[in-house]
Amino acid sequence: MNALGFLVRKQIKNFFRDLVHHPGRLIVYIAMAALLVVTVFAGVEGSAERGNNFSDIRILHGIFLAWILFLGIVTLLASLKSGTTMFKMSDVNFLFVSPIDPKTIMTYGLMKQTAASLYGFIFMLFYSGTLMQNFNVNVGGLVGMIVYSVVMLIVIQLISLILYNYSNGDPVRKNRIRAVIYAYLGLMLLTALYVFRKNGGGLEAGLAALASPYIEYFPIIGWTQGAAFGLITGNMTKMLVYTVLLAASFVGLLVLFRKSDTDYYEDVLQTTETQFQARQAMKDKRNPSMVRADKKIKVGKTGLGGGWGANTFFYKHLCEARRQNRLVFLSTSSIITLAVNLVMVAIIVSVRKSGGKAPDPENLLMAAFGVDLYLLFLMNAMGDWARELQKPYIYLVPDDPFKKLLWASMTSVLKPVVDGAVFFFITAIAVQASAFSAFAAFLAYSSFGLLFLAGNILSQRTMGSMSNRGLMMMLFMLVLLLLMAPGIIGSVLIGVNLQNSLGAAYYLVCSLPMVGWNILVSLVIIYLCRNLLANLEVSN
Repeated sequence: MNALGFLVRKQIKNFFRDLVHHPGRLIVYIAMAALLVVTVFAGVEGSAERGNNFSDIRILHGIFLAWILFLGIVTLLASLKSGTTMFKMSDVNFLFVSPIDPKTIMTYGLMKQTAASLYGFIFMLFYSGTLMQNFNVNVGGLVGMIVYSVVMLIVIQLISLILYNYSNGDPVRKNRIRAVIYAYLGLMLLTALYVFRKNGGGLEAGLAALASPYIEYFPIIGWTQGAAFGLITGNMTKMLVYTVLLAASFVGLLVLFRKSDTDYYEDVLQTTETQFQARQAMKDKRNPSMVRADKKIKVGKTGLGGGWGANTFFYKHLCEARRQNRLVFLSTSSIITLAVNLVMVAIIVSVRKSGGKAPDPENLLMAAFGVDLYLLFLMNAMGDWARELQKPYIYLVPDDPFKKLLWASMTSVLKPVVDGAVFFFITAIAVQASAFSAFAAFLAYSSFGLLFLAGNILSQRTMGSMSNRGLMMMLFMLVLLLLMAPGIIGSVLIGVNLQNSLGAAYYLVCSLPMVGWNILVSLVIIYLCRNLLANLEVSN
């Protein structure tokens, strides 16, 4: 244990030494901390100004439940395929072969994973201003949501380890576990539907279903929601009860795992190596199975179908996309985003049928646009062009670096265009919005896709392949806000001056300054970074 304590102390010391030797990163940390403080103070002031005029806290129940369900269920299902791990390759190379008790190393891995998860969820504090102003949540409540999310994730990872050890190499057991997971989700959904129908349907019944105490009875995920909102609402008894349940489940699972006869090292070795390869090859792409050697790939049509010189990369990306999905640009993320839009529409229709107030079709379409834009930002990993930077071929092609950058980025430009056309065409029909509003949302969505791409290229050009993806995400958000601000301000000014004077074309006219600015600043950034591929060391 003394050796592990020494290792932790050295890691902390080296972290601060690295900041000293890289003042640019130190400046970023200071800027992020200052922005976080400003955000919190703005939220406190905004909350005081609103008095008691806050949104229903049950909406936040639904948002938080969706968040922890996504974290928990995705982790469990992924672990059945590739297991889970709390270690890195450096731990495998040095700790696994050291004369230290494996159980002690296991404890070290849990502590390290807890700290990493806490740090990774810090970005949630940047939503503090919005939550304080809209839901009357204080800083303690926000910190509680983060802490309980981390606790839940650690417990889920322990469950994943046990399930993987139990089912590894046995397809029948894996299918049984999947059935239990789906039954858990189905039972939770049926419970929510029961509460919804019991309360007569409509918006009020939907909110009651999201915040139902019956949902909080479900192990781990329900307990997490109960503990977090017990803290937020000041119900200390509920908070303590669910906290004790989570702590007891963690201790019980840890004891069960430590007493199991499975070879932990053997089980996590392949998973650790897979995750290492995924981080190296695809940056923050979160699907480890994409780099597994045993993954079945549907070849289908062979050959690129065209291309010469720099534009070969565009045809190569089309071929890769076609093998993953016959619709090429309409990927799983596209289906998820469209489903979110349609669920929003269904909720509004339910509200209207129950006699409640609902936004008009144009405003509803703009609300869907806001949600889609946020999902675009979250799903805008680095794209095909960034994966090419991890291979030597794009640097070896004897063509102009700027051409190579443009063609390698082309699929990342076209995907938001295709997605936007599908999203807002279907959503506009569903909510009966005008064609002008749909076209405005399409243009804005496509321009923001180009802006996100330009921001990624700028980040790669200036910061390179930083290992700290959480820091990069926060910095990326700040840079994008600064880049898009002039266009948004221009659209707001036009919207205020021309309010109620353009009829159905109002949103289209208001969007033009923002769209024009996004395209202009994106093209300027891409041009300024045109030599990104001229030197291998620059980007890596």
